[in-house]
Amino acid sequence: MKKIILIFLMLIISINVKAYENDIFKVDIDKSYKLELETTNAYRWTKDNNYIAISVNDNKKLKYNIEAYTKEDIENQEKYFEDGINKGISKYNIKADVTNIEKLNNNNAYYLEYDVYYPSKTAIGYDMYQKGRMFTTNKYIINIIYSSDKKLENSDDYKNVLNSLTILDNKTNDSNWFIYTFIAIGVIAGIIGAIISIKKNANK
Repeated sequence: MKKIILIFLMLIISINVKAYENDIFKVDIDKSYKLELETTNAYRWTKDNNYIAISVNDNKKLKYNIEAYTKEDIENQEKYFEDGINKGISKYNIKADVTNIEKLNNNNAYYLEYDVYYPSKTAIGYDMYQKGRMFTTNKYIINIIYSSDKKLENSDDYKNVLNSLTILDNKTNDSNWFIYTFIAIGVIAGIIGAIISIKKNANK
């Protein structure tokens, strides 16, 4: 009986979820989300006040390697994430906070995971809560953001999306170069999604 229930649940999930795939990555997105932005390096799916955004940047020259990040590198990256986001939204009088950044490893794929909070209720009617992950490979720097108008602590939705991301260039960087100079390239997905959301709601 339990097996029948499990199979039924899996069928329901597969019906409600659609895989998006290109030459660089594939990800499972709930069919209730609408693909709103699709360019060579930026993708955005929306549902009400929620969105999923992915950015892709070239890493062949930069050779960023998250596996080589030290504790100091991660702390610096948190600051540059926050500075980059706030520079992008400065004209909206909203200041975002980046917290809980850590380096994680899943099947020898290293990535940074972090939270972003936008106190935007006064400007657009609701605050934004984001969970992000940044990956580096030989070719790409890929950032995925799950953004919601509700706190994410008790939700598995973002985990299902973030865990479904598969980078087709899955070779990690060969370089042992330790990064001491940062740019906020990983936050592009968050900035794209946040600015679109803020603009839409601020103009209502």
